[in-house]
Order: sequence, then C-alpha cells, then structure tokens
Amino acid sequence: MTGYILKPFFDRVEILSDGANYLPDGTVVDIREKVKTSPAVPLAIVGSGSVPVIDVLSDMIFVAAKVTTSVDETLAILAQSLAAIKANGFAGDSPARMAIGAISETRGPTTLFFSTFEDEAAPFELHDRPFGFGQGEYPPPEEMLAAGWSHSAPLVQYGPFLFEYMRARKRHNPAYPDADPIYSIGGHLDLTIVRSDGFEHRRLLTWPDVVGERIDPGRRYRSPR
Repeated sequence: MTGYILKPFFDRVEILSDGANYLPDGTVVDIREKVKTSPAVPLAIVGSGSVPVIDVLSDMIFVAAKVTTSVDETLAILAQSLAAIKANGFAGDSPARMAIGAISETRGPTTLFFSTFEDEAAPFELHDRPFGFGQGEYPPPEEMLAAGWSHSAPLVQYGPFLFEYMRARKRHNPAYPDADPIYSIGGHLDLTIVRSDGFEHRRLLTWPDVVGERIDPGRRYRSPR
C-alpha cells in the first residue's frame, strides 16, 4: 500500500506521500497527487488501497466540511458515517486505509486514521493519533538519526531518505496479506503542509516509474526543476 507519514507540530500538520497507484502485483496504473485538501476547512486526506473507495469517502468528508465549515463537526459526522457504513455492510474486496491531517478548532493540529478492513485497529472507526501516523517500513534508529530525524525535525529534513529506503524494499500489502511482497513506493514524493489559513504543496522527489510496468527501485530519481 501507499507509503505516507503524517506529523503534527504546534502550528501545522505535515504529510508525506508517494504518487503511484498500482495493482496488487505492483503494476503501476496511475501516478497522481494522493493528498486531497478541503477547500472549506484546514483538512487533508491521504489514502491507500482501493482508489474508488478512497475517492468516494474523500468526497463524503469534503461535503461534510463544506456544509459545516468546521473540522470538529466534519470529524464527528465522519465517525457517525463510518459506523453506519459498517452496520449496513461494505464490499470486503475493496479495502482502503485513510489518514487525515487537520487543524481542529478545539485541539489544534490533529492526525487520525481509519480502515475499511480488518487491520491492527478496529475497522470503520476513527482512531486518534496525537503523535502522528505512518505507513511503511522504517530504517534502524541510527540511520534515521544520521538522516536528520528528531521529534521536532520537519519531514523535509529526512523524508526523502526515508522514502528512498522504503522504495528499495519489497513489502506485503496489509490489505492482501497472502499476496507476494512488491515494490510499492513510486511516482513521486510530495510534501503537503496543513495550516489554519491554508495549504502548502512541494514536490521533493520524482522517480521515473512507468504506467503499465512494475515499480523499479533501480531507476534513479530526478530532482524537481
């Protein structure tokens, strides 16, 4: 599944995500910006798994944000909606995991996630992650420190190193645990910053992956112009 990291700071939430959508065997079908931002409130979404499910649920969240113009009320509606979806049944062959970074009116910078499949956390429930949330494989602590990681460091400081590390390793897709591991980080690496007054987007890396082919970590990345 998609690699991403959400990290809250005192005045913002930072999000890193790659850009490749692919089949369960790792064949790239699309390369796009995966982080979606609300035009109504300071809230951003990133998902992994079934693209149609991610798009439908993102649209539902953004409609709630437009109607309420409140992060807190949007999250309350989302929690209720997830419970209703679970009660009414959901197609188990379309799994997705979605994470949210937002500036809450009462709590400030906030990160949460939910899944539509049996995961390490209960599905169809909104799970608070006050210290951030990530999906992917992390290098040993000493390598993270050497790359610039610290609790207060911005993601741009060590994010490219971390995603290059993940790109070079095959991983199991948690939504398809019986499938063979695949290379699953590709397309590009984007940084999105959520602030109370808007969003900032930066492209940190671009990899030469090809739609219709599997991700090849042997290809070197191109720095953005």
